Amino acid sequence: MPLPRYRKLNVQQQNAVVEDLIRREAMHWRQNPLPEALKVSGFERGIQWERSIIINLCVDFPGMPRLSGLLLTQDERFVDFEIETDAAHRVVESVEVWKDVTATQNTNERNRGIGAGSGAIAIKVLRTLNS
Repeated sequence: MPLPRYRKLNVQQQNAVVEDLIRREAMHWRQNPLPEALKVSGFERGIQWERSIIINLCVDFPGMPRLSGLLLTQDERFVDFEIETDAAHRVVESVEVWKDVTATQNTNERNRGIGAGSGAIAIKVLRTLNS
């Protein structure tokens, strides 16, 4: 039996899907409390949480520190982080990674065949939420 055919999304539709996913994650963490250990680690490093967004946050992912992910700061810098915490994510045991990875993000708004890079889309979301 042949597989059903699905309509492929055009570049603008693909970009809209990525934007929606980033916006949903960002809004979730603006409307719900961040894990205390992440909040404190960010404050100590100059993150203004009310003007920054979480792009991806993994909590208790097997084989990783208890908190890991990617955030976009108020200064439009991408930061990769991995934080080992207690089981309740309140106490920072160690910060394994806190690295500016802006240079590795695709922040080009016009890429041949894919449209805007995910970094450019994340910056758009950040600017929209902060305006």
